[in-house]
Amino acid sequence: MQYLIDPNDSRLLIIRFKNKLLMNKTLGQISFRYEGLSSNCEGHNFPAEYVNKSDLIYDFVHKHKILYIIGIYNYKSINHEKLHAKYFLDSNYKKIIDNEFNSLDDKKKLHITNFLKKLGYCDKVIIDEYQAYKYTEKSNFFGIKL
Repeated sequence: MQYLIDPNDSRLLIIRFKNKLLMNKTLGQISFRYEGLSSNCEGHNFPAEYVNKSDLIYDFVHKHKILYIIGIYNYKSINHEKLHAKYFLDSNYKKIIDNEFNSLDDKKKLHITNFLKKLGYCDKVIIDEYQAYKYTEKSNFFGIKL
């Protein structure tokens, strides 16, 4: 496990793991507290407020005044996970994304919401997941034209 404070934003901690199993074992319970997901994740992302004293990363997070944590084992997911951090840490970006999502017609919003719920995401992270997938995956990821 390697801790890296993002050089562009000291509020963001990126934790690199040697493998998926170790990553999910270390961060799974925290992700579950945040969004109800914990097993077989390709990456983790959550606000630091969800880290408890009993979590392995607690001391580092609090010592360095971290506000958001990303966990990865495969570097190909870093852009997706960093967009979650941006959505949380950059209020202007969040406002733009929220407006973008809310300006979609109701049929598209419902399709995207149902699509993400089938992947296991809860209501509170739908817009956040929408933007992370939209800007890191192929244009047909959701199965509709946006």
